[in-house]
This record gives sequence, C-alpha cells and structure tokens, in this order.
Amino acid sequence: MRSDYKFKATRNNALAEGASLALQTLLFPFAYLPSRHETARDRELHTLVFVHGLAANRASVYPLQAYLYAQGYTRQYSYSYATVGSIEKLALDLKRRLDRDIKGGRIDIIGHSLGGLVSRFYLQALGGDRRVSRFVTLGTPHQGTHATAYLPTPLVRQMSPGSPFIRYLESLPDPNCLCTSIGVEGDAIVLPPQASQAPFGNYHHFDGLGHTAMLLSPQVLRRVQGALGPNLEARRPLLADLHPRVIDAVLVESGG
Repeated sequence: MRSDYKFKATRNNALAEGASLALQTLLFPFAYLPSRHETARDRELHTLVFVHGLAANRASVYPLQAYLYAQGYTRQYSYSYATVGSIEKLALDLKRRLDRDIKGGRIDIIGHSLGGLVSRFYLQALGGDRRVSRFVTLGTPHQGTHATAYLPTPLVRQMSPGSPFIRYLESLPDPNCLCTSIGVEGDAIVLPPQASQAPFGNYHHFDGLGHTAMLLSPQVLRRVQGALGPNLEARRPLLADLHPRVIDAVLVESGG
C-alpha cells in the first residue's frame, strides 16, 4: 500500500515537473522582448530583483513575478544572463546591473537554483547586503549538489559538495539581511534536496514538488510572499493594470 502511494507521488511529481518545463519552454522567447528600466534616484524605492537559474532566462520566473505583482509588489527587475564563466563573474555582472539600473532605495533578491548562489556571492563577498533587505532562494544548492556529476563544466563543478567555491562561501560572514531558503523533496537537481538549506536564516521544505515545478506551486508562491513580508511600495495595482503587462512590463522594473 505504501509502495503504491510512493509510486503515485513520484508519478504526479514527474508530471508536474514536465508541465512546468513545457511552460518554461513556451515562455522562453518572451525574455527577448524589450524591457524598461527606470533609473531615478529615490531613497523610498523598494525593488524586487529576480535572478534565474542554470540554462534558463528571465522568463522562467515570470509566473512568480506575475503573482507577486498581483499582490502589490509592483516595482520589479529581472534580466537574462548566459550561465557560463564562473559564479564570481556572474555575481560581478549582477552588481554592475543593479548599480546601473537601480540607483535608489532598497532591494529584495529572489534567486532560483544557480541564481541563488550568484546572489549569495553578491551579498557576502561583494557587499551587496548593504543594499539588500531580504534574500529568498528557491532550489539553490547552498551545500552543493551531487547532480554536478552529470554536467561537469567548470561553472557546474563550482556547485559540487565541498568544492572550493562552496567552502569559500561558508567561510564568509552571514549576510546582514533577512534570509529564507526554500527546498523541495522531489528536486532532481539539488541532490540531496536538503542541500537547498542555507547555513543562515529560515528554511522551508515542501514535499511533492520538483526543481522547476516549485516556481508554479501556490504554496511556494505564498511562502515567498511571506518571506518578503509587508509590501513596502504600499501601492496595490488594479487588476486592469496587471493584464497588459504580464508578458513584459510586469516582469521587469515597473516603477510607480
């Protein structure tokens, strides 16, 4: 009986992961639409920054962005980057982008998978926590992942358990901001799934979800919103304002 239950759970998880990957494939081209970035200086601004994972682009986090926009988190920023080189270089690129495109106020960062490690290096090694209030990671291999054996490129090897990069991160002071890491039991990329727990902040773990399916899960989306806390922009848009922006303008910095 228990074996049958486990089989059904595994099958359902695989179907959800497949559907999530199919949706991401459909959304992938929309990441190449022009995006708008405001650069006005204003201390009162509070911007959500989204950093996608390996072999993806900013379209992979569109559903999460749209959900948070509908909850009133209207100032958002996302970008696409080539997942090549090293995590350190990707973090330097993140810093340059934020310094250029978000010149005022505070920042919250949400990173999926590799994007969480890129953001974490920015926070801990590049002084990013001076600007960041809240940091949320989804399916990020904070403790490394044994799945790197299947794609041993230089960048992927940095995410191996006990790698010099992982050890260096562990040697740095904890980020000076509110941190939340989220993992899922059905993650086939972060192995073991519990390696998604950061060595600081709060940790939440969900059953029956996969590495990409977690980005569509209502319970995960609600947990991300809870980790972000009150909407500091203090402005809730009308649903009529949301609809025409779902594909592009909602999913980059939208301003007020």
